[in-house]
Amino acid sequence: MFRVILAMIIASAATATGQVLIRRGMQQVGSLEGYAPLAVLAYFAQALSNNYVVGGTIMNGIFYFLLLTVLSWTQVTVAIPFTALEYGFAALLAVTLLQEAVPPIRWLGIVLIVVGVALVGLGGSKGSM
Repeated sequence: MFRVILAMIIASAATATGQVLIRRGMQQVGSLEGYAPLAVLAYFAQALSNNYVVGGTIMNGIFYFLLLTVLSWTQVTVAIPFTALEYGFAALLAVTLLQEAVPPIRWLGIVLIVVGVALVGLGGSKGSM
């Protein structure tokens, strides 16, 4: 079970980092304002050439491959709840890197999610592959 927990902590941190990097990159790219086909293609080409977007996409790929590995080790009902750890990592990264404000009620919700993940983890050793 230790390897499942460790891999999912790393995976959740990777995907949270990926989402924050993509957000930073998309802030640089700007918002999509027109929906003409060539404008949309140019917009996505600009997004895909942004280093933050590319880095974030790589981090999300790391998450996905770790998730595939964990799913080979344990049940879906154990692995998938661990992905909720991303909420905590994302909030911490958003506050520190993007200077976003997170209100206390949202922090409370994140704590409740993490407690729920811990309960799933404690019960996950029975019936694992």
